[in-house]
Amino acid sequence: MPHELLTAAEGLQDWLTTQRRTLHMVPELSLHEFKTSEHCAQQMAELGLKVTKLWGEGFIADLDAPNGKGRVALRADMDALPITELNDVPYRSRHGGVAHMCGHDTHMTIAMGTARLLAARRDKLTRSVRFIFQPSEELPPGGAKGLIDKGCLEGVDEVYGLHNNPQMEVGTVATRVGAMTAAADIFEIKLTGRGGHASRPHEALDPIPATAELVGMLQTLVARRVQPGKPAVVSVTKFHAGTTHNIIPDSAELLGTVRSYEEPVRARIIEEMERMVQAVAQAHGLKHEYKYLRGYDSIVNHESGVQAVAKAAAEIVGEGNVNTGFEPQTWGEDFSYYLQHRPGAFFLVGSGNRQKGITEPLHSARFNVDERCLAIGTAVMARLAL
Repeated sequence: MPHELLTAAEGLQDWLTTQRRTLHMVPELSLHEFKTSEHCAQQMAELGLKVTKLWGEGFIADLDAPNGKGRVALRADMDALPITELNDVPYRSRHGGVAHMCGHDTHMTIAMGTARLLAARRDKLTRSVRFIFQPSEELPPGGAKGLIDKGCLEGVDEVYGLHNNPQMEVGTVATRVGAMTAAADIFEIKLTGRGGHASRPHEALDPIPATAELVGMLQTLVARRVQPGKPAVVSVTKFHAGTTHNIIPDSAELLGTVRSYEEPVRARIIEEMERMVQAVAQAHGLKHEYKYLRGYDSIVNHESGVQAVAKAAAEIVGEGNVNTGFEPQTWGEDFSYYLQHRPGAFFLVGSGNRQKGITEPLHSARFNVDERCLAIGTAVMARLAL
């Protein structure tokens, strides 16, 4: 027999779908979530929650338990991506070049649905609940730090967040103790020599061979500088130099990303990368510039939080549909900062459906979700809070 909360959430399916599609049609970029924030805040206020704007368009909405002790926080992110949606659906994004291709519309809808379920059960709450609606998850340094600095976790004992995953079947939930996502960093490298005519390279100081050599060397960082068994990724994603076929350029630039899970590994890569850049530049008589931009830290789930998620999810979708040993993900998420201040966990809710062809990954221009995940995510979040 389905859990009472799942039955109640499924009873809201039409409302949840309408909310998700309404938000999907009018996406807004990081730090510009004006209408998005206004819509969500209005929905929470209509339920009797106390809404307080804190940072940017971010706000908290408090549901106080008359007889409860303590407070749990549930977070939803609000921003969309700078991408053109290619789905041919009636609720397609109406804002050119902006779309919810990461599913934050889904997360906001689940938060609003959870508030509806809990507001109707206020007398059953054993603790108060705080909903955190966060701007700018997609744009480092992210909105989590801004909200935390403004006190969004004051009085909070635990904090939980979720993300839809279209590569997991709807009806499943996944999490893990420890590192759940990677630290996601960016590096920028520029080697500068002296340009000239391509027919007389001896009169120039060509930065291209040295930069190409550096690309190859960077691929050895993980293989030869990181302890085996310690996962990390170094990817050069952009190589820019020159303007035409017969000119040796003055400079060449590299752009790329580093993903890691442990701070000592991250620090080693930063150090070794700088050493490589200096060595190659010096060997070729070039000047160099090296910038390493630390992105979001790795999400590190607390054991107590994972246990709570596993218990709640098992009651909603069945124990066999809950994976507590999920493989760490290589993408970054600034929910990490909440867990550096309070215990809790981050988990994934399946939003894919192979039979319906809903399998496109996050950030794809054809990303979509099986909207049954809305009721499931709502029920799990509500069970966590009760």
